[in-house]
Formats: sequence, structure tokens, C-alpha cells
Amino acid sequence: MASNMESSIYRGSESFFDFSCFTCQENDRNTEAGFYCEECSKFYCSKCVEYHNYLYKKHAILNKENISLWPETDVVEQEKCKEHRKEKLTIFCEDHSELICHVCHVHNHQKCSHLVLISDKVKQLHQKGDFKQLSATIYAQHQQLTHEKDDLEENIKSLEKSYTTILEQINTLRKTINDSLDQLEKYTKKELDTFLVTMRTSIQTDIENCTKSITNITCHHEDFLKIKDKSEALSFIKYRKCIDQSLKVESVLQEMTTKTEMTLTFRPDTTIQQTLSTLSGLGQILRTVEQSHPAKRTTQNTDSRQNKPKDTSQSDPGHQTTLGFKVNKSHPESSTSRSSSPGNGTSDLTKSGQVSDPVSSSSHQLVQGHQPGAVNRSDQIIKVKSSNKYSVKIKGDESTCCISSICETASGELLIADWRNKKVKLLDQTYKVVSHCDLPWQPWSMCSIDSSLVAVSNWHGKEINFIRVINGQLIKDRILQFQHYCLGIAHQHGNLYITDFNALYLHTLDGRLVREMYKDTSGEHTGNNYS
Repeated sequence: MASNMESSIYRGSESFFDFSCFTCQENDRNTEAGFYCEECSKFYCSKCVEYHNYLYKKHAILNKENISLWPETDVVEQEKCKEHRKEKLTIFCEDHSELICHVCHVHNHQKCSHLVLISDKVKQLHQKGDFKQLSATIYAQHQQLTHEKDDLEENIKSLEKSYTTILEQINTLRKTINDSLDQLEKYTKKELDTFLVTMRTSIQTDIENCTKSITNITCHHEDFLKIKDKSEALSFIKYRKCIDQSLKVESVLQEMTTKTEMTLTFRPDTTIQQTLSTLSGLGQILRTVEQSHPAKRTTQNTDSRQNKPKDTSQSDPGHQTTLGFKVNKSHPESSTSRSSSPGNGTSDLTKSGQVSDPVSSSSHQLVQGHQPGAVNRSDQIIKVKSSNKYSVKIKGDESTCCISSICETASGELLIADWRNKKVKLLDQTYKVVSHCDLPWQPWSMCSIDSSLVAVSNWHGKEINFIRVINGQLIKDRILQFQHYCLGIAHQHGNLYITDFNALYLHTLDGRLVREMYKDTSGEHTGNNYS
């Protein structure tokens, strides 16, 4: 009896709908219908219509958007109690906000204290004007929904316009990147052409010298053979000329044998690819969600689909700015050298000729939070995760190796200046010395000039020695003499920046002084090796 009472209370508490699901009613459930089948002439809820559609795929289904095509509801049927089908709804229980019949009253609502006849309730609503107020409310809601629908449609148009604008911005950015890459390609090819012309000219000069020497030695020898038995004096004269020419040829051959075969190699700059690999897109897409109110709109939330560099700090989502992508033009001559004082016992580079592995210690891959092309902050903490030491001492070194400068050429060769042993040493990728160049003085600082040429300054000297890296060998190229001491040295855009003990000078690559850029005589070594 108790279970029947609970079931009655549950069913009696259900809402009344203009259209109820036929299948749910058959199973003693009251569910609002959202679909009507013209073939079956029955109403279905969203769940039951799925089963119907599975069984009757060709039946025409009308949803609520086509509710005007649905059949009119049976008014008499709506007045009947859903629990007691033969009884009419005559009472409204205000305690439970339910329409009930007199049987429901007897079984389930005897203890309710606020029971009102429906006829009396209607009179009260008329007297209070609630019916008119309901119509006004529905009209206002209709107007508000219409305005909201118009705003949403305008929002879609605005979104589509923003989408088109952003696409244009992306395409423009991509074109800018392509143009930058085209410029880099053009510059690299131009440099390649320059190298080819220079090396071809050098080789062509040697070929012309060979041809000239062949012609001269042949002519002198033929003249000698023609008259060697005719006149002793003349024979001796021709003999001496042949000897002189032979010595010249020997000198030419000796000079040529010191030269190795010239080749061109290309070492791609991986900085661009490394930078691209850290990005997840070309920029940052921001999405702003606004909450609508009848009187005004206020910003509710800002979300962003960010194209952030991988494993880097997040940008501030409050700033609606697009992440920029910049391709920096790289010049071969912009490689920098790192110098340390030969007398500085605290430097790791000066201990027993051992050099720390730059790949293992200070590579950008090990610097936390670092991005290629990013601007270094003065307060940024750089942590070294690991380091290795390598010996650069070779046979013939009379003193402990003291590295005064390290320089990497544009093509990737790593050179070190051994101050105490008066040598410049070339290291391979495993940091083993593969070649060296002996100098008559102590090298102090180095800088890269082009893909294979470096300039070396002279400790307490007034000259710069140029050394070229060819096929893993160091070859002395030329020497420039200056009127001042040469300590620190740097190269950029075809200019040499050289310091002595107190000043900074700007020179051309051929050694011509352009101007004295800076001078400080307040101390003994105010210039030293800073350049």
C-alpha cells in the first residue's frame, strides 16, 4: 500500500504538457513530446523518436520548428487527470504547485493546507491582472529573443569578417617570412658567387704562371740546344740564362706545392630551423566571450588559442597582441670571439690547457628558458647542466697551454689561440687538435672575417695576422701593419674594430685607418682586449 501511495505521489507530481510522448504514456511515464509522426499520428520524445526512426525510416517526422503543422491538442483530454483518467482536474494544490482531481485530493493531498478550486484560482488571476501580465511578459520575451537572435546573427557576420581579416594577416606574415628567407638565400648565393670568383681568380693566376713558366723554360732550353756547339761564350751565356729560368720555375713550383687544393663546402645555419621547431604556430588567436544583459554587455571572459613556443613561459593573455615572427639576417662575419686574460688564474679556459666543451656546457639547448633570437635579460639566471674538459696540448708545446681567445668561423671551424706556446690551433668536432699554425709572437685575440678566414692580434705587437682554414689545415694568408698596438679585434660588415691599451680604432679590411672611435687615458689598460 505504501509503494502504491509513493507511485501515485510521484506520478501526480509530474508536469502537464500540451503534447505528451505516446510511448512514455503507455509505460506510465509523463514526458513532453518534441516530435510528431504524420504516418503514425503519434507524438514522441527525443529518446522514443530514435526507436521509431529505427523501425520506420520512411516516416515523415515533424519537430517543434514545424509545430504549426502538428494536430491541435484535445482540450477535453488535457482537462483529464493523468493519474485517474476518468476524473477531471478541478483543484490546484498550492503546497505542491500541482493540478489534481478529487481522487488525488483524497489519496495524496489530505494533509495539504492550501487547496484552491481551479475556478476560484482563475477568478483570482483575473482580478490581479495576472493573465494580462503573462501576455505582456511573453511579448517582452519574444522581443528580447528576437533582438538576441539578431545580435547573434550579427556576431556570426563579425566572426566571419574577423576570420577573413586574420587569414589576410597570416598570409601577409607568411609572405614577410618568405621574403626574409629569399633575402637570406640571395645573400648566401651572393657570398658563394664571391668565393667562387675569388678562388677561381687565384687558381687562374697560378695556371697563367705555369703557362708562362713553361713557355720561358722551353724557349731558353731550345736556344741553348741550338748554339751550344757553335760558340763557347754564347753557350755559357745561354746556359746561365737557363739556370736562372730554372731557378725561377723551381721557386714557382715551390710556392705552388705549399698550396692545397681549394674546395667549397656549405654548412647550413641551423638557427632558423631550431627557432621554427620551438613554435606551434605563426601567432596567437584570442577569443573573447561576452555575457549579454538586457541593458548592456559586459566582458565575461577572455580565452586564447595561443601559438606559444614549446616549453617556454606563457605570454600574458590579457594583451591582445599577435606574437611576432622575425627572421634575423645573419652575416658570416658576425661570429664573435671569447677572450680571457692569459694571466687570469681563475678562468676555466686557462687551466692546464683544458677547454670546456661548449656543446655540453654553454649550448643554448641547455640554457633554461632560452629561445633562439630572444633578447637576453640582465637578470636572467643561466644554469649549466653539465660540462666536459678536453686537452689541447700537442707535441712541441713547451709551456702549459694558455687559451687567450676562442673563435668559430662562419663555416663552423673552432680555433683557439694558445698564448704561451705562440700557436693558433684548429679543433675538430670532438675538440681534438687537428692542425696548428706557429707564430713568431704571442696571439691575443681572434675574430672571423669570412667563412674560412680569421684575424689574429699580436700581444704587445702592431700587426694583425690573417689565417685561412682550408681542408682542415691552417694556412697563413697575409699580415697587416699598424701604427698602434693591436689587442682586441672584431669584424663586422667589412670593418675591423681594434683596441690598443687605451683606445678603439676603426679600420678597413686592408688596414686603412678610418677614425679613432674612443680613447680613455685615465688608466694604464683602459682599452686592453675590449673590442
